[in-house]
Amino acid sequence: MHSKLRAVAILLAVFACFSATSCINVDKTLGANNIPDDQQLKLRTVTFHLPLENRMMDSLQSLNSSYAYLGALRTKEFGLSTFSFATNFAPYNEGSDLGTSRVIKSIHIALPIDSKTITDPSQDGLPQNVHVYRMTRVVDTTYRYNSDLKESEWIHTPIDSGGVIYTGRDSLHIRLKNSFGSEILRATQAELDSNTVFIKKFKGLLFTVENPQEGINGGRLNGFDLSSGSMYVTFNFQPTWQDGLPRKDTTIVLVVTDGVIQNFSTYSSKPLEKSTPQEYVYAEGVGGLKPFVDPAVLKDTIDRWIAKMGYDPSKIIIGKATYYLPFVTSDATVSDLNAYFPEYLYPAFRQKDTSSYIYYTPLDDVNSSGNEVGAINRSLSHYSGDISSTVQKMVNKNKTEILKEWKKYAMWFCGVNSSTTTSYYTSASTTTYSLDRSRYFIGRINGPLHANYPTLHILYTILED
Repeated sequence: MHSKLRAVAILLAVFACFSATSCINVDKTLGANNIPDDQQLKLRTVTFHLPLENRMMDSLQSLNSSYAYLGALRTKEFGLSTFSFATNFAPYNEGSDLGTSRVIKSIHIALPIDSKTITDPSQDGLPQNVHVYRMTRVVDTTYRYNSDLKESEWIHTPIDSGGVIYTGRDSLHIRLKNSFGSEILRATQAELDSNTVFIKKFKGLLFTVENPQEGINGGRLNGFDLSSGSMYVTFNFQPTWQDGLPRKDTTIVLVVTDGVIQNFSTYSSKPLEKSTPQEYVYAEGVGGLKPFVDPAVLKDTIDRWIAKMGYDPSKIIIGKATYYLPFVTSDATVSDLNAYFPEYLYPAFRQKDTSSYIYYTPLDDVNSSGNEVGAINRSLSHYSGDISSTVQKMVNKNKTEILKEWKKYAMWFCGVNSSTTTSYYTSASTTTYSLDRSRYFIGRINGPLHANYPTLHILYTILED
């Protein structure tokens, strides 16, 4: 074990030397004749075809505490994708005394815009028809995935007052039907005293937009910060805290989320899934189509190489394993590259939490110090990222073990977000990465049949006895 750890340390040190730049010429052969052949650490490289295919992400986790996504997009590549969300609402202040004989005057919702995605710059201010519906259940953490919404979980008659035209240029304001406001004003004091009781009584709200006209490409995906969103109920009432007071008008504020938001999405790109080699594979945002590597296929590729070289898999030490996903850059594609391609494409795998729910998360390699994390390189027309520890495990394990843990090694190449935190005490910064579950992007990657195909480059050594 000590010799293997020592070999790993030497390999990493040697690789660091290769990665550095120096102006000093060094005679690398000096003293080489004095080292026995069986004591020399020999670095080798190998390049594999990366067996990319296209596959949808199922069971994408979509709960959020603050952000909601609403819109519809139709593209010639992927067809129609829709985005809606559901959340609860409750009084901003618990325990308010709203008097008696309450009569509704108006009710509306205001949601501040946080982000937007369009697939056609000319449609930046495209009008979208927004609708709001009552849910038949509370929105809670039993919702997990983008496809969880059932038809029976919402009342299909909208409560907005005739539809809302939204252009995406400012906050979203939605006028609701007074009948819905009247129902809220019938809340008992027990319901007003406790948001938990209030939410249990009134359930959640579902927000949707109408789809773009059939046959017309375009649309917009809007992102809203619901932590700053509000519902305003204006009404007339009889004060009860003092005798003889006249009726009054007032407005109460309700929060539009209690910290649990479920984002839903649907996709039309399922027919583009292909397990056979293709000239191109596609990267679609959120829960759409993704470049995918089947670990069984990659394991077969690795095993054939090991057998051909006559290696003992237990003695192969991976110093660095880097994937390259090339794409075509031309005058016709530059605008799409700048506008719609994701900034990162890094493999995510599926795992189960303690309650057996399935989650996607980037491979552990993404947080290894100094690793490339799948950033786009527009100059060299490729994405590249390091997955060294994952490849090391695939080399050392046999295929039966890999298949038993298939979810840990299957790779969906997804967009990722980075976040950096700085220690108050040491000023040291730490960057972590997570799945991008909000931005809808469009990218076309060269597939296995393309002349400039995707590859996996490995720097390795063989541990001597």
